[in-house]
Order: sequence, then structure tokens, then C-alpha cells
Amino acid sequence: MKKLGKRLLVLGLVLMVAAVGFAANSDVVVYITKSGEKYHTGSCASLRKSKIEITLGEAVDKGYGPCSRCKPPVLDE
Repeated sequence: MKKLGKRLLVLGLVLMVAAVGFAANSDVVVYITKSGEKYHTGSCASLRKSKIEITLGEAVDKGYGPCSRCKPPVLDE
């Protein structure tokens, strides 16, 4: 029973990290759209109409925030 509890704890931690994205450096490539205010991973469904490559650092500097749908990386703090 103790092993099951530990496994559930680890699973919970992994899911929490996945829910908020992962930390990355400013050179990581993300994508923006022509009219949106969020940045995305390359496979996000929000990029159907427009997909502009940009670094994470540039996206953050320009005021873009992370997409809540695809959970892209966030800058290391």
C-alpha cells in the first residue's frame, strides 16, 4: 500500500508540472499567430490559420503569454 501512495504522489507531481508547462531558456522556439496574444507549441490546434516562429524570450519581451491549451514552456526564473 505504501508503494501505491508513493506512485500516486509522483504521478500527481508530474501532472502538476504538465499542467503549468515547463521552464526553459529564452532560446527555445515557440509560435505565435498574426492576431493572438499567446505563444504556443508547434502542434497547438490554435495555430491552424497562422504559425509564426519566434524565440520564447522574444515572445515574452513582446508581451505574449503561454497558451492554456497546449501548455508551452515558460522562462526560467
